Amino acid sequence: MTADPKASARFEELKARMEALQKAPALEKARTFLKAFCAPNGALSEVEDQVQHALGFNSIPVSTGLEGLEAVLADAKVPSATLVSLAREDAKRQELPATPDAARNYLGQVVALLRKHLPKQPEVEGVAGFGIDEVYNLRDPAGKLERLRCIDVVGVGNESFAVLVPEHASEDKGPFTVYRYQAVPGQPFKYERVKDAALVAKVLKAAKG
Repeated sequence: MTADPKASARFEELKARMEALQKAPALEKARTFLKAFCAPNGALSEVEDQVQHALGFNSIPVSTGLEGLEAVLADAKVPSATLVSLAREDAKRQELPATPDAARNYLGQVVALLRKHLPKQPEVEGVAGFGIDEVYNLRDPAGKLERLRCIDVVGVGNESFAVLVPEHASEDKGPFTVYRYQAVPGQPFKYERVKDAALVAKVLKAAKG
């Protein structure tokens, strides 16, 4: 049987597009996904249906969409106007307020939806910024990686602290780990584990109060 040259050409074209998408910048990956999956659908449940359908034959547009969205949301340098444009223009969510908070909330919901259907990828060690309910790979005093979930961020004196527990531990019972952090616009995010028991106790008291 002779292969259909037109079908072969279409396959090569699709392959080239997918390879280009995998190499594209994060913002382009995010935009491509939002235009293809969110813009045509009015509700997240409809987006989810299309995602599930796509995963049945080509997961690349979905996985690259997740990569792009997560990278954009984690990058503090992304302008607020870009986040608003992603949500209101690329995803066609004109009903959303034209604010970065509304855009970030919607894009976060899309990320959560995608995470339901894609296998968990190994996370990069470290922190780009502490966020409530976010999970991070951090090293314990012995140097072993552990997955910690942020349950609160508080200020004590002139310093900022994050309170974390093991990923699946109780927020009330811990065990608790405290990190001191410093977020200055234009500078790398700085953080360190607090080892002083008295300071840890003070931070936990502030978090509970």
